[in-house]
Amino acid sequence: MVDTSTYQNSSKTLEEALKEEKKEKDDVKTLDDKIREAEQQIIKTQFKYKVYATAIRDTYEKVEKVDPKSIPLLWGLIKTMERIPNLDIELKTYILSNIHEVALDAETYQYRRERIIQNLRRGIEILTNEKGLLKMNELYSRALDGKIPLRNFDKYLEEVRNWAYENGMTLDQETQIRYARREVAYDYLKVIIKGLLIDPTEYEPLYKQFIETDNLGEFVKHLPEYI
Repeated sequence: MVDTSTYQNSSKTLEEALKEEKKEKDDVKTLDDKIREAEQQIIKTQFKYKVYATAIRDTYEKVEKVDPKSIPLLWGLIKTMERIPNLDIELKTYILSNIHEVALDAETYQYRRERIIQNLRRGIEILTNEKGLLKMNELYSRALDGKIPLRNFDKYLEEVRNWAYENGMTLDQETQIRYARREVAYDYLKVIIKGLLIDPTEYEPLYKQFIETDNLGEFVKHLPEYI
């Protein structure tokens, strides 16, 4: 009788070797994917910091031009934002872009210049509030994660898709959704941030409610849609 155990053992050993080789290839592929993912993340992060640095410079230059007395207030706000370790850099950039926009209004609308500047100063003072900045960060983060109601989400999703198409870009579903959620978050934040910068007397009570709320989902349902 022929002893087949040797062949069976050899076959088993070969099968295991093939499985191990496949696993090693899969591991290498996974590692390559992780490396590419990390490299892409580094590029994205570098770009975000570049945009943030540009926002600081542009906002400083515009504010200095229209109202040099607001510069210490602006630096106070920037320092406060920088003291908060996990404050989203896109949120910081967005806050500065609103300040830049209002400073531009002061330059454009000469007949309202002084009123715009007074409101700008007061608005920056109110925004220099660590508790308020953290609450904005929470709103921004929860909107990006889809954990609060997203007003006009379908409209923004369609706009993102159209923008990608017009620019010859292919965005996966996850990226499209993230971009649309970000636009909703900016809409919510604009009511608070720009509201304080253009009419602090009217919007400060809303801002205080925002800071104290423990139900952001309910709060955003009642935010004004336009400012």
